[in-house]
Amino acid sequence: MREQLHKYVELDLDAVFEKFYDTMLSDKDFSSFFKDDQQIKSLVMRQKKFLLDSITASDEEVKARYIKLGELHYEIKLPYVDYMASINILQEGLIHAIAEFGQPLELLEATANFFKSVRTFTAKGYLNKMLESDIRDIDFYLAQVQRTAEIDISLSTERMIWLKNVIFAIKVENRAAAPVLHLPEEVLNAIKAATQGDQMLMNYVTEIAGRMEVDARNIFYFLDRRSYEEVLPLYHELMSIYKLALMLTNVVTIASTNSLVQILSKDALTGMLTRHALRPVFRRELTIAAAGQYDISLIMFDIDNFKSVNDTFGHAAGDEVLAKMARIATETIRATDFAFRLGGEEFLLILKGASQKVALAQAELMRQEMEEISFEFNGRLHQVTSSFGVVTFTPPFEETYERMIEISDEKMYDSKRNGRNRVSF
Repeated sequence: MREQLHKYVELDLDAVFEKFYDTMLSDKDFSSFFKDDQQIKSLVMRQKKFLLDSITASDEEVKARYIKLGELHYEIKLPYVDYMASINILQEGLIHAIAEFGQPLELLEATANFFKSVRTFTAKGYLNKMLESDIRDIDFYLAQVQRTAEIDISLSTERMIWLKNVIFAIKVENRAAAPVLHLPEEVLNAIKAATQGDQMLMNYVTEIAGRMEVDARNIFYFLDRRSYEEVLPLYHELMSIYKLALMLTNVVTIASTNSLVQILSKDALTGMLTRHALRPVFRRELTIAAAGQYDISLIMFDIDNFKSVNDTFGHAAGDEVLAKMARIATETIRATDFAFRLGGEEFLLILKGASQKVALAQAELMRQEMEEISFEFNGRLHQVTSSFGVVTFTPPFEETYERMIEISDEKMYDSKRNGRNRVSF
């Protein structure tokens, strides 16, 4: 039926697109996206070909095409509602033309089903980019967290980490990969203590928490059904509620312990999490991964002959090397992953949902980039390499988290023993 639809559309497409663009350009909100007639003409030609090719493409090809289109439209800041309105106009034009020429009912159904796929997968593209953007914003927030004497920000930090894990679960479309969808009891208790008996404020907090839980549950309900066009507005509302919750934190003095702030303290030189963060973060991620049934990969790496850099060129040179190598590592991994400086020149990366193949590719990319860098110390160029160990663990994670780290450390030292500047697994 899609082939029959293609034959019909190919014959009548010019007339449909002429009506489509007449409608679009008569609306000043739509017309503002077009620069001139030449741009419109060029765009019409590309869209005709894109639509025709998509009609006869396989379901997987249609999915890939329109997810990519949604991502592109998000990047050029074309509002989702405007795009969907334009798709509806185009669909109505085609259906009207098909009905007017007495085509069979099956062709109308095929047209409706095709455009349903277009809307669904374009929404998925928009959602992909929103998730990536929000994770970047969360990581920026966590990187800027500073402990002060006046304000204890541990509660907002805990919420942001909770949200980061929920976003990851949405991205991999796995409800089990998310933490509990309600605010933990200790978080609510901390807010209650900070509000000092202000019942109105506490009611407000409880309402926000309830709305977050409902939206999160509905998101996973529609994700299970691949109804991305339903997920998108729910996710948008969830993020809006979170902004309200963060505003609340700014007006409430949080009475809580310093433990989480200490846990999440960042290494000043590299910006990575410190060794103090490793145990609680890793154990929590293993629990979530076990529930979500996805792999966890570890990449341990150590800078080769680092002591000679300090001894020959001084500690300022050593700091430059550490900062640069750490930046390569953090820029290579995804925003949903975690990076730790364990001490000295040794680092550990936790990759969520990454297979051994993916982790090895990431490690090799880092190794190559580090090998290609030249440092200039005292007028001399100096090359620095690193040795990597990669291990992938699969649920139910029979090893303890301490043993997992030991195994990754052993693989890294295999690289050291076998000549350095290599990846072992």
